[in-house]
Amino acid sequence: MKNSDGKVIYVGKAKRLDRRVNSYFNRPHSGKTEKMVSEIATFDTIITSTEKEALLLEINLIHNYNPPYNILLKDDKAYPYIQIKGGDIPYLSIARNIKDKKAKYYGPYPEGKAARDTINLLNRIFPLRKCHTLPKKTCLYYHLGQCYGPCVYDIDKNIYKDIVKRIDAFMKGDTKKVRDELEDKMREHAEKLEFERAQEYKELIESIDHIASHQKVQTDSNIAKDVIAFHTKDEYLAISILCFRDGFLKLKHNEVLSFYGEVESQLISYILQYYEKTIKPKVLIMPKLSDSELLEEILDLKIITPERGDNLSLLQMAAQNAIEGMEEKYMSSRMDDEEYQKILEDLGSKIGGITPHQIELIDNSHLQGAEAVSAVVVFINGKPVKKLYRKYRINGEEKRDDIASMKEVLYRRYYRILTDNLEMSDLLIVDGSYNQVRAAKETINSLGINLPIVGLAKDDKHRTAELVLDNGEHVNIRDNKSLFFMLTKMQDEVHRFVITYHRDKRSKDMVLSKLDTIDGVGSVRKEALLKAFGSVERIGLATLEELVQYVPLKVAKQIKEKLN
Repeated sequence: MKNSDGKVIYVGKAKRLDRRVNSYFNRPHSGKTEKMVSEIATFDTIITSTEKEALLLEINLIHNYNPPYNILLKDDKAYPYIQIKGGDIPYLSIARNIKDKKAKYYGPYPEGKAARDTINLLNRIFPLRKCHTLPKKTCLYYHLGQCYGPCVYDIDKNIYKDIVKRIDAFMKGDTKKVRDELEDKMREHAEKLEFERAQEYKELIESIDHIASHQKVQTDSNIAKDVIAFHTKDEYLAISILCFRDGFLKLKHNEVLSFYGEVESQLISYILQYYEKTIKPKVLIMPKLSDSELLEEILDLKIITPERGDNLSLLQMAAQNAIEGMEEKYMSSRMDDEEYQKILEDLGSKIGGITPHQIELIDNSHLQGAEAVSAVVVFINGKPVKKLYRKYRINGEEKRDDIASMKEVLYRRYYRILTDNLEMSDLLIVDGSYNQVRAAKETINSLGINLPIVGLAKDDKHRTAELVLDNGEHVNIRDNKSLFFMLTKMQDEVHRFVITYHRDKRSKDMVLSKLDTIDGVGSVRKEALLKAFGSVERIGLATLEELVQYVPLKVAKQIKEKLN
């Protein structure tokens, strides 16, 4: 896809190109996808012989053109490895380019410091050469006993082979033998009253323990495997990759990116770019995708989609990391008071009133009418003020009626504000469209209060999209990134608060949830789903690809059918 200047703005592949292209123009879009479509002026097409050729070509074109609407792996995402190279006289170094097939690699490491600390420890324990280019005379390391001096002396190759084997065992978690040797030397020097030397060995032992302590998550398998999961929200894709090497979790990689079009194609594109810069594992554990077999062939590894057991637990762990990464993305849009002031002024101008320094939001929660509750959260200058949060139990008979519940709580809340002469907020935000806004306005007006009220409405994909004013006017907020993030953060907070209250109040055996009526969803799977998505409603809105990170595909389809 090219814009009017002939610049490539998006590259995509499809088995049926006509359907794929038509999908951009025969249905409404919003936000970034709408912006992309508005910029398309012309198309170029390339026909390939196989799907594999098409996928490889797509990645190559993305590298060539860096299209702004494709997922692009950032240049700084090559993680450091420790490498042993140098042939018969080996040495240790840090590598980000891992294309030397003669070298031996360990990692990846989350950042350079962790790799450097490990190399420094290895160099103090094992007497490999420290110089990448051999000098003409011995250096300080030789005199400290940390190098055999191959620059001057002929060293038996088998000595170095033995050292490399010991390093290999050490890096794979077998540290006991080395640790025992160091403890013996520490005691030996202590007995000779050589306390400085004993302290050096003590520090080495502590360094080994420190490095080992970071490898807390273990698996029973020593097979190198990566676990990949994802989460979507609005037009963002969060990807989490857990790298297990030699039975230990070595790296957690989280990234949140804007995406356009189909989630699956963007995810595959990202995975292929990621493994261009890092060593591939033997096994990938990830959700089942329609192109999984193709991805397996191109990467030349095995892809597993687990339905039970330890691998499913790892997939769920990665999925939870993706969710947390997404939440951090939204919550990390922290701004100073001056920035919040500008956003609030902009919000005030959009709703036709004063700048709303104090904003409160209301939300309801119930399970088929059981344990119906409501909650209010308050933000001042864009920041939550938790001492002003309030919880309400619904007393009315129509507990399934969200509007009736909202009206009841608003009347109780604002009657109390009037009678106790409490401070009133500058703006009330309700979750919903004009019907909710009108109902809230009627309730507030019945108490003689004139308070600005707006609704936060979602689009047909259940993504927050616009403000609904009390006159029925709809105001787009997706184009204003700062305002969108602030309001979405507020909306997530009131939802979290009311859901937490609802769970506390609900007895587990009081009423069957819809999940309990679905074959294959037992207590363990139900707990995992609710932990991941927060509510039955959000489980129903999740995609099949997201659901199969927690349950088998057959069960995921039943969940979608039942909840929809």
